[in-house]
Amino acid sequence: MNAKRIGRGLVLAVVLSAGLLVAPGTVTAQQQCVTGGSDIRSVPWPQRQLAPERAWPMTTGSGQKVAVISTGVGDNPLLSGKVADSTVLARTDGRNASGKPDCMGTGTGVAGIIAAASSQGVGFHGVAPDVVLLSAKVVADSYTSGGPPKAVEPGLLADAVDWAVGKGASVIAVAEVAREDSAQLRQAVQNALAKGAVVVAATGEPAGNDSPYAGKPTYPASQEGVLAVGAVDESGQLATAASRIDIVAPGLNVLTTAPGGGLATGGGSSFATGYVAAAAALVRSYWPNLSNADVVKRLRATTTPANVGPDLRAYGDGIVNPYQAVIDQMAKGAPVVLPPLRQEEPSAEEKARMAAEDHARAWGFGAAGIGIGVAGLVIALAVFWPKGRRRGWRSGLAPDPVEHPEDELPQPPAELFGGRTGNS
Repeated sequence: MNAKRIGRGLVLAVVLSAGLLVAPGTVTAQQQCVTGGSDIRSVPWPQRQLAPERAWPMTTGSGQKVAVISTGVGDNPLLSGKVADSTVLARTDGRNASGKPDCMGTGTGVAGIIAAASSQGVGFHGVAPDVVLLSAKVVADSYTSGGPPKAVEPGLLADAVDWAVGKGASVIAVAEVAREDSAQLRQAVQNALAKGAVVVAATGEPAGNDSPYAGKPTYPASQEGVLAVGAVDESGQLATAASRIDIVAPGLNVLTTAPGGGLATGGGSSFATGYVAAAAALVRSYWPNLSNADVVKRLRATTTPANVGPDLRAYGDGIVNPYQAVIDQMAKGAPVVLPPLRQEEPSAEEKARMAAEDHARAWGFGAAGIGIGVAGLVIALAVFWPKGRRRGWRSGLAPDPVEHPEDELPQPPAELFGGRTGNS
């Protein structure tokens, strides 16, 4: 059965509208929401490529709280009991409020990528199934009209980050973007980092060439200390473009949980953020003494190289590798920079000592040469003196052989029995 699509699907540079397309004014708010996925048994391509279950013998993410800042998290059997707390920060105009925990489906999809449970006969599962989820809803049934495209007010994101920190989140997945910077958002992110949280943020989707935000940075992904995430498709091609990308993850035709049950496909850097946030949770669970900066360093250092495209820098450090990030034995601390080599002038005492050593070495070599020569002479006399005396000091070489010319006519053969007589 074909999967339904949720979220912001991308086909390379083509950006599809969020949620389901509906004719304005012809349906109610609830009718335009994503209301469930399909029964899909196959293993999705991100799991085939990343194989995060290889890390499960070491860790499944237990002890970690991951906050999902997005469109909310809806009901789904694979997420049952996973969400420990939630808050609604999104503003609505009161006319199109569906009242659903997640109308658009993005937040539910990101949550499933992070923590969906395994189910008999279902190929899909989360990367870190034992983490605890927190949900901060910053988008209602749709993005606010009249504002920046596919974006959230920076103040809402700041409030969501502050809420996640207050709830003890060890990893914060900011799956939505602001297209405008603000001091409030910068302060919220810096506070989260100071509290030890790993902040992972989507870089967003292109705003369109005719938009004043085209090519502009997105926030908080552009802030210092935040791990900025881009998306790739199944072939490894970059599916999003941004002014800054630190790491990439699957983010096109991604199968995940849908609000109301079942599975559906979606796309965009929001979903890629889920894979990176889950990998961060695995690392934090297995390496509890690492700082948030060290976790980010490990995630970036253990990526799978992106070997496609003319500009590898657009992929950041590469494709996230949850298993390698957990097992890799990295050297601790920062690299040690050795001081430059200094040629110091030896002291007078050292010069005298080196001169004495050179003199002794030269005398030793000379004495050794003389000794070898004398020994060779003694051996030669011992061998050749007796022989010379026996020959009267004549040459010991044999004389040259004398050549005898052969007769022109051969002699008759000798008769072996010549002169014998008798009866035959």
